[in-house]
Amino acid sequence: MSVWSNSFNHVHMYQEDPFCAQLWYQKHLNAPVNSGEPQRTEANCKVQRNDERSWPALEKEGTMRVPRAGVAFDDVALTWYGRQGDRPLVGTRGHLADHIALSVANLDGWIAKLRSEGVTFLGQTYKLGDTRAVMIEGPSREALELVEIKQLN
Repeated sequence: MSVWSNSFNHVHMYQEDPFCAQLWYQKHLNAPVNSGEPQRTEANCKVQRNDERSWPALEKEGTMRVPRAGVAFDDVALTWYGRQGDRPLVGTRGHLADHIALSVANLDGWIAKLRSEGVTFLGQTYKLGDTRAVMIEGPSREALELVEIKQLN
């Protein structure tokens, strides 16, 4: 029996403020909240970190799991924990986990929407194989690539 179930399930990431990031992804990328995640507003999205650590962990010294928030894109959950140390997060470009990519049907429409909302673009639109893509920056400086998918008629 294989453990491979033919689907990608989740990604763990760090955010400066996980609930504020959740609101950013909802507002700018229309992402639904992960099931079971509490809903916050801009007035209460900044939540104090809990210094308690647990294992299994993303960090050798354990992972601080509170606050935790996230969104989902189809079957893939993006789950965020607060920044683990005292130093601010840095951009993901040029690191091992450089960026994540999301598919969009109308790249020009998304670009117009995101520009009107003041989202940071990390460059111009570029050719990617037989399609196009653009890179934007998320709320904690994570790079997000929007890849235009071809619609089948």
